[in-house]
Amino acid sequence: MVMFLHLFSPSKEAQWGSISQALIFHQVRKYLLLLDSRKDHVKFWRPQVLLLVNSPRSACPLIDFINDLKKGGLYVLGHVYTEDQDNPTSDLTLDMMPYWLNFVDHMKVKAFIELTVAKTVREGFQHLMRLSGMGAMKPNTVVLGFLDKEQPLDFLTNNESTYVSTAFTDDVFPIHSTNTLEPVEYVRMMGDVLRMKKNLCICRNFHKLNKDKKKNGQKQYIDVWPVNLLNPGKNDAFDTTSLFMMQLACIVNMVPQWSKSTLRVCVCDEITPSSFSVDWNLLSHSDKLRNLLKMLRISAELYCVSEWDQVLESQSNDTESYLRRVNQLLSAHSTDTAVTFVYLPTPTVEDEAAPHYLSMLEIITENLPPTILVHGVSTVTSTTL
Repeated sequence: MVMFLHLFSPSKEAQWGSISQALIFHQVRKYLLLLDSRKDHVKFWRPQVLLLVNSPRSACPLIDFINDLKKGGLYVLGHVYTEDQDNPTSDLTLDMMPYWLNFVDHMKVKAFIELTVAKTVREGFQHLMRLSGMGAMKPNTVVLGFLDKEQPLDFLTNNESTYVSTAFTDDVFPIHSTNTLEPVEYVRMMGDVLRMKKNLCICRNFHKLNKDKKKNGQKQYIDVWPVNLLNPGKNDAFDTTSLFMMQLACIVNMVPQWSKSTLRVCVCDEITPSSFSVDWNLLSHSDKLRNLLKMLRISAELYCVSEWDQVLESQSNDTESYLRRVNQLLSAHSTDTAVTFVYLPTPTVEDEAAPHYLSMLEIITENLPPTILVHGVSTVTSTTL
């Protein structure tokens, strides 16, 4: 009789719902209330990332990489729709949410979706930073793509791409031109992130990212450049931004897909010791950095960049010439590099200076491997047990 009812019951096709979803909701709500932001501690810090996506179609490699970077933390994909909502017939975010959820399933990333509608990208971006997450689970790190003139690639239709899919039409996820955002507005968005006390990452050249490269036997590095390339200082390697960079690089190196890569901290010093004279300050600087990495339990090798003092000599002559020399230096030492972490100086948000600031970053990162410009605002490492 049970088999008969199972096979021929008229209510067999009814949508009864899943009791497991109700149980999960109850448990998640209970533990979110127990998670208290006032009890946050640096020893339990983990990246909680908000990635602002212009077009999912052209950002597949970056979305995949940030999924590795967040490890066990919160991961939110945010997008701003800009349109006039004075007389809306329906909410655009409700119409688009199913497509975004299908995209997350296709990418196999553990991410939440946050969509908003605003008159400008910057206004919607501020909404996302303030409202993404729930309770104590709020993003502490914001990731933006770089504003440049390069033509975006379509990774969902390119047959050579590992992300190819025919499930998403061009009108669902159109490729937007990055030129619609002005440099001043973009740099102001960077300033908004720091004003809200969130760490900032700017990503460029991630269309070059190819995880399969690690399988061909070539030695790959994850490089960290703990020096403010726009305004170098002796203690750059020990400030909040550099420690944040090292922590992010260490997290990436812990992910199984990246564990065979070697984490390399590129040491830049104003004076290079010769065989005839030893600069004890330089040695103590390197030893201090080595001891710091050991205390932080970051497994990395120190890589001395001997040409740095020559590049530094050109800083007083011409700014663009110096930046070109810096770019050549980074390129020369990145032939076997998979991902590069570079120090991001504090953004200059004034109308006159913002385009120049952005152009300097563009020169430094030109033709580099996938590069993350990083600026940290809070301590994320601890040397105590």
